[in-house]
Amino acid sequence: MKKVYKLRLWVKVVLSILFVLSFCLSIHKINLSREQFTNKLDKEVKEEKKVVNEPLNEVSEPQENTIEPETTQNEVIEEQNEAIEPVYEEVGGQESEQEEVSDSYTTRMTSFWSNDGYGTNECTGSGKCSWDFGVNDKGWYTYQGKLVVATATTYLASQGWYVAPGVHLYKYWEELVLTIDGVEYDAIILDSCGSSMKTDRVDLFVSNGESARDTMINVRRR
Repeated sequence: MKKVYKLRLWVKVVLSILFVLSFCLSIHKINLSREQFTNKLDKEVKEEKKVVNEPLNEVSEPQENTIEPETTQNEVIEEQNEAIEPVYEEVGGQESEQEEVSDSYTTRMTSFWSNDGYGTNECTGSGKCSWDFGVNDKGWYTYQGKLVVATATTYLASQGWYVAPGVHLYKYWEELVLTIDGVEYDAIILDSCGSSMKTDRVDLFVSNGESARDTMINVRRR
């Protein structure tokens, strides 16, 4: 009876040992699988970081510096004094060359003065102002002994102003001879007149409204 009991006891012990070994083996397999999965995940993460950190193959080319140098004041003055020859106008959808004009002609002379209601101030388009001028006995402004006048100018033409056929275009500082009431006066062009671009008149700069004249005169280049 004792032998049978001992045999059963040994069987139970062996079975217990086998169960423990089986359980340990299962735990080991689980840990091994987890370790493999972790290593695989770490490898994939490293590969993704490698791709992200790779430098770009295409490098944008530097753009050329297209900033143009600033226009100086002297260049602006030179542009204003450039003659626009020949001048063209559109007629019936076609361009025709501006009519040739004579250097001696008869035209209307009007006057302008500071605060005359037409936006006139003390200074002219040439940069000279009333304090740079003298005043003759008729109340007309003079510069170096010459009457100060405004005409149709190449400057206005260069700014896109319409030039009527037969209109005389002048540059700033050009000199004229005006015959007013039978008397010849030397004149110098120091300003532009918008109305002259259509009417070809000469505008005389005077010191006040009482000195203004509106009459026909003869004009020729000096």
